[in-house]
Amino acid sequence: MLRSLLRVGRPIRAASGDGPGDLLRARIRDRERARRQPRDPSKDEFFVPTPESSKWLDTVSWPMVLGAVALTLFVKLLMMEHDATSQERLERKMKNAPPEQGTIRMLSREEWDAIQEVRPRTPFESKFARPNARIRTGEPVKLDDVKDWAIDVFRDAFTRVEESVKRR
Repeated sequence: MLRSLLRVGRPIRAASGDGPGDLLRARIRDRERARRQPRDPSKDEFFVPTPESSKWLDTVSWPMVLGAVALTLFVKLLMMEHDATSQERLERKMKNAPPEQGTIRMLSREEWDAIQEVRPRTPFESKFARPNARIRTGEPVKLDDVKDWAIDVFRDAFTRVEESVKRR
């Protein structure tokens, strides 16, 4: 702004009361002229000088090959070390585990027969009303079965809540 005020050849006049002064008109005229003139596209470009060509990015060089081989060997050594210490880690975990964890015992004949007698549950029944909840896929559904199933679902939900509260 100061530079435009001190231009040579233009007198500075005070603004008249009814409109913009000559100074403001001249600035508007200069900006309009600069806007209408075609811009030089070379002024908009941004060049970054590079000291060497980027041809080396297109071709594989020996340092690149050696770096890839070294990285592959390093990863292979890490994998071998991991495999070598995996048995030690497993033994350490077994030593630090609780005493009953991981022990296996044979089931008695009575336990096995009891397990075999229990029929698998469907998603529509819980552990409480197995004889009553008879909703199965492909079978006709009776109103009593739906009632037993609904009671069973609510009872199971309340029991789970009680068990979770007892654990806390």
